Amino acid sequence: LAFALAELIDNSLSATSRNTGIRSIQIKLLFDESQGKAAVAVIDNGRGMTSKQLNNWAVYRLSKFTRHGDFESDHSGYVRPLPVPRSLNSDISYFGVGGKQAVFFVGQSARMISKPADSQDVHELVLSKEDF
Repeated sequence: LAFALAELIDNSLSATSRNTGIRSIQIKLLFDESQGKAAVAVIDNGRGMTSKQLNNWAVYRLSKFTRHGDFESDHSGYVRPLPVPRSLNSDISYFGVGGKQAVFFVGQSARMISKPADSQDVHELVLSKEDF
């Protein structure tokens, strides 16, 4: 569970890495049964994803490091940090958890809402573990 949560936080750290202002990352544990089942929410003020990028995220075994061709990616300037074993200073994805596996380790479904920084559009992806 710790590595799954760390992976989700690492994704937010990556998304906010180019912010010129404040980097905001919130982790919320939601236990209000009147709103449905318990949930984990990771909220950041990163650059956001387009609908195509959200859909690409949902493709099994499609890493942000191996996307080519039709897959839209914005990791051209990404430099993998030197590994620091079991540390948030390292690239957590390096350990093989991955965002897709992380969300389904924590729960049975994922709901991602994103607004690209240069757009007025808000995109949503809902995916169940069963569908994935």
